[in-house]
Amino acid sequence: MAKTILIVDDASLIRSVASKAAESAGFNVITASDGKEGLEQLKANKVDLVFSDVNMPQMGGLEMVEHIKADPANKFLPIVMLTTESSPEMKERGKELGVKAWLVKPFNKDKFLLALEKLLG
Repeated sequence: MAKTILIVDDASLIRSVASKAAESAGFNVITASDGKEGLEQLKANKVDLVFSDVNMPQMGGLEMVEHIKADPANKFLPIVMLTTESSPEMKERGKELGVKAWLVKPFNKDKFLLALEKLLG
């Protein structure tokens, strides 16, 4: 059965490009436009991996990660940040919260698919 990934980003273009890349590699994809919607999708669906932006309206990616990791059922859910944020402090904060990888935009299909393969392969 195909694995399901959740892509959370306020930019519809990123959601679309990442979805197409993941679907072409055989994954099921669910999307959300911010952290709040991402948490709702996570409650409603069985998700194997989350890709998230950091800076989004309503709830940012790192705040969403805090909520995800606070739920014992999602303690080991792999999360990858896909963002323009590249500061060492931001990356360190993500690592402390349990983020498994940090990809810096612009979107790179090969790096994206490599991260999927490494974490779900």
